[in-house]
Amino acid sequence: MEEYTVIGKILKPQALKGEVKVAPITRDVMQYLTYKYLYVGDEYTKYDVDYCRLQDGFVVVKFANINSANLAEELRNQLLYIDKSQLATLDSGEYYIQDLIGCDVVDAQNNDIYGQVTAVDEYSSVNTITMKNDDKEYLFPFLEKVVSDVDIDNKKIYVYHDKLMEVLVDEN
Repeated sequence: MEEYTVIGKILKPQALKGEVKVAPITRDVMQYLTYKYLYVGDEYTKYDVDYCRLQDGFVVVKFANINSANLAEELRNQLLYIDKSQLATLDSGEYYIQDLIGCDVVDAQNNDIYGQVTAVDEYSSVNTITMKNDDKEYLFPFLEKVVSDVDIDNKKIYVYHDKLMEVLVDEN
């Protein structure tokens, strides 16, 4: 089974010839210009891409075989996905958000588990991790002074206890 990554949401038909307007959910919208196919909706229906273009912070996609506004309307509010093989290569120290979700947050010294990552919010200054422990949620910044290492293969984010305690915010 393929693993998929959400990259956007189809908002509405864009024109009479079957284009759709997409709100991108990705840092590098230029990647859209390289995709030959995309998956649409919960069924991951594969559509060949005729072309993509960027327009005012959105992406306009024209799928093959979607040649009218009526056909494009059927795709409204559907999520767009790529399969993991289409992901861009990351530099060292960079991670895909979906790879961080589900990781255990672990003390770098004694391997105590503080909780599990349930969300990552991207902000211009710093990304924020939401961690759940039992019924409580906590937030902390994804900073080098707090995070000592990330082990995606073993689903662990190692943190410095003292630094984590300085910045940890209880969301309850």
